[in-house]
Amino acid sequence: MRKKIDGVSKLFTLDACRHGGMTELEEAELTDGQGRALSGHKTAQAYRGYAKETMMRALAATRKRHAHLLAQKELDQQNADGAASPRDEMQTSPTSKTSVRSQG
Repeated sequence: MRKKIDGVSKLFTLDACRHGGMTELEEAELTDGQGRALSGHKTAQAYRGYAKETMMRALAATRKRHAHLLAQKELDQQNADGAASPRDEMQTSPTSKTSVRSQG
């Protein structure tokens, strides 16, 4: 097929396309399981041979880690400040009878 298309490099192979596709799956932040489901690899070890570790992938992992740390810090701060008062809970609870009366 490569010989039939003018200007295509001799390095172009279907295997090279497969490797590039697997790298794109990783950069799209799919899990290994999701990537294996799309690629047809039965084992994580076989999939890892195709899914290259790229800077984009490392940056995505760093962003996720940072977001998790920020969320945990906020949760810890809320816990340190104490639980919400019962009055706050009544005003925000959609199922509370008291909440319904205070709105209407």
